[in-house]
Amino acid sequence: MTVTKTPGLAQRRFSLPTVAASVPRARREARTLLAEWLTPDEDALAEAALLILSELVTNSVRHAAITSPMSDIALTLTRGALIVAVHDRHPAIPAPRTEAHADGCGGRGLAIVSALAEESGGGLRVVADADGRGKTSTVHLPR
Repeated sequence: MTVTKTPGLAQRRFSLPTVAASVPRARREARTLLAEWLTPDEDALAEAALLILSELVTNSVRHAAITSPMSDIALTLTRGALIVAVHDRHPAIPAPRTEAHADGCGGRGLAIVSALAEESGGGLRVVADADGRGKTSTVHLPR
């Protein structure tokens, strides 16, 4: 875990096991951090970031745990944006789905992430690792 804070920039990086209990843990850690970083009039930004983080960590837990025992999380605050990134070591590059899974159990998480990012004027980007065996999902949320 690292915490960096300089004028105009704050960053927190941490890793959590790719297990279900890590979803609320990541959210709790982020909530505490965002309460320190953001102003009260940025509550909507904080709530969007927390939902986005929950969905991205959930995706790692549901789809990457077998190949990625840990997920790496980075939260970065700049003067103009809050950036949420989750990295795992599963090679599949997901895309937002328009329909839920046939059994009704999930499948819309990345679509929710993408919609929240776009609604705020930001965006979602998923980039493969150089070795093709992992990826980072990054969401940019303007402030």
